[in-house]
Amino acid sequence: MKKLLVNFIYSLAVVLLILLIWYIASLWISVDLILPTPGQAIISLGSCLTEAEFWISLGWTLLRSIEGFVFAFVLSLVFSILSYCFKTVERLFTPLMAIVRAVPTMAILLLLIIMISPNFTPIVVAGIVICPILYQSFLSGFQQIDKDLIEMANLYRVPLKRQILQFYIPNMKPIILDHSATTFSLNIKLVIAAEALAQTRNSIGKLMQFAKVNLDVGRLFALTIVAVVLSLLSEVLLRSLRKVLIPYD
Repeated sequence: MKKLLVNFIYSLAVVLLILLIWYIASLWISVDLILPTPGQAIISLGSCLTEAEFWISLGWTLLRSIEGFVFAFVLSLVFSILSYCFKTVERLFTPLMAIVRAVPTMAILLLLIIMISPNFTPIVVAGIVICPILYQSFLSGFQQIDKDLIEMANLYRVPLKRQILQFYIPNMKPIILDHSATTFSLNIKLVIAAEALAQTRNSIGKLMQFAKVNLDVGRLFALTIVAVVLSLLSEVLLRSLRKVLIPYD
């Protein structure tokens, strides 16, 4: 309980410091179209919260984020299992994932805008960018499992189902949950960026783009706050889920 209180105080102090720096910077620049004050951004945020369009866009953005993450998660897990089981597959996927990591996200996004519907572009972009990160994390997790233990299990003909339940899942669960928390937060940011460039209908990204075009900087900052809060909440929730599923780790 004391640790939670200390963490909360530190987090609150950091937020207040950021707001103070923001306020001082806005007074120094003294141009609302460039940098509004925190108060103006909060007023714009309150206005957003009263609009049905905002909540619809928020819901769709969250749904796309979940779909993109699930897409990347399933592909990464399957590819990492295949690479762990078959060295030939690992030799194939290792350079492939390195190439995908090296390709600029903007290039992937622009190509997908041309190739597929704007409604699916954010999902696919997030999946492609996150997949190599999760793949490498999952594969490293599998490779860290004690090989002697697995060889002993095979020697004594322990059924594969029992090996999965007693060896693989307990070892992989912390890795999967930790990296899921981090990458899902990144996933939300990727989806919103893709929505803005692809002009995806019913999306936070499109609302941001409209705010930029209309020079409504206060609304743009308000939507940015929403994106930050959404990312932070998702990470906190997933980390809390980890503590529930692995309470004594």
